[in-house]
Amino acid sequence: MKKFLLLISVICLSLPFNAAAWKSLDYSYPGNWVICEEKIRENCEVDLFYVLPTIYSDKNNEYMLWHGNKAIQAKARMIAAQHSGIFSPYSRVFAPYYRQAEFRRALKEINLPVEKQKYIRHGIHDVRAAFRYYMKHHNKGRPFILLGFSQGAIALLEVMKTELADPKVKAQLVAAYLIGYPNMPKTFPNYPHLRTAKKADDTGVIINYNSQAPGKVKSPFTGKENVYCINPVNWRTDGKIAEKAEHKGSRFFDFKSGKATDKKRFVSAKIDPASGGLIVETAEVGKYDSRSLGSGVYHMFDLNFFYYDLRANGKVRIAAFRKNGCL
Repeated sequence: MKKFLLLISVICLSLPFNAAAWKSLDYSYPGNWVICEEKIRENCEVDLFYVLPTIYSDKNNEYMLWHGNKAIQAKARMIAAQHSGIFSPYSRVFAPYYRQAEFRRALKEINLPVEKQKYIRHGIHDVRAAFRYYMKHHNKGRPFILLGFSQGAIALLEVMKTELADPKVKAQLVAAYLIGYPNMPKTFPNYPHLRTAKKADDTGVIINYNSQAPGKVKSPFTGKENVYCINPVNWRTDGKIAEKAEHKGSRFFDFKSGKATDKKRFVSAKIDPASGGLIVETAEVGKYDSRSLGSGVYHMFDLNFFYYDLRANGKVRIAAFRKNGCL
């Protein structure tokens, strides 16, 4: 039976895309999850629902294909383990596959409203279906953290607009780390249940920043007016610098081996109010530039730079959630 379902999935994902026939994935099928941690480990007070960033680049395919693709599956598992590892010491992890837009196509659409997106918006339907499946079959009233990076952050914000409009679901949210979301607004007038974080211990809030080098940087993730950013070291939204002495630590991974390297007090960070970018200074100048996104754009390392700052902050927000009588 499993072989039959796999065959059907491969055939469906190989067919030319027809928007009218687009249906969300069936998340009762284990092969549509990168991580689905049903058992509750000791000291896991909360769940983590994590959505992958763009990991697929292929000019011949509009959407990521993973069924039967061992290379993509291995890549997804590695990246999901690395990113969810920020919170997994105290969180049970759920990470769905979704038909994310291929890199080139996604990059062209990241600053478009959903209704004008041709590719990204369809993966959002999958993520929404996965979240609904998680809430119905796995959550069982547990508090949860949301973590999405880049295209994953875009998808999760759209899910929050609909699913967290339910006060019961919103009451379970510890915080939503939507890192690398491009030009996120400071407020959401059409969605009053959404609000951005203002400090280290507010709960039920959205956290976002986009890292870049000092100086004038042309980035697709920053530069518009009224862009929201919070400093993940001092948890301020003004331009006050967080010095290296305050930095809790970075974690970098070797792409081939997956081996981790930690660097404490490695970067300083401050918000540029004009662009909404997070200005990151490191002694290793030029090392973190992106060839595909542009010089001085540190998007690929948004999570790596502040790995331990985010981990510590998750604990702070969980404690605040508990203090408020929500846990």
